[in-house]
Amino acid sequence: MAHIPEALLGLGKISDENCDVTIATREHINSPLHTHATTNYVTVSEGTLYLTLDGAERPVRPGEWCVIPAGADHAERFTDKTSVIVFWVKHGAESGQL
Repeated sequence: MAHIPEALLGLGKISDENCDVTIATREHINSPLHTHATTNYVTVSEGTLYLTLDGAERPVRPGEWCVIPAGADHAERFTDKTSVIVFWVKHGAESGQL
């Protein structure tokens, strides 16, 4: 699969009351440990996301998904050009409680 087309990258963040969606390409980025108030579902379309979660780093490769629970300490590392789609599910939306 190719990197995300420019037309989709130009959308940036798509927002809804239950979920935001981010479409992005990253390269040569290391984020420090941080948290989010949302549960994040991430898929990689090309490249590799190195995700540190629960104190361990693991690669997330094209076609794979990872879940980052709300409030979980995590970090991301991108060495090569990597395209990701991130679903930022807002609190309560997973169980239909919104």
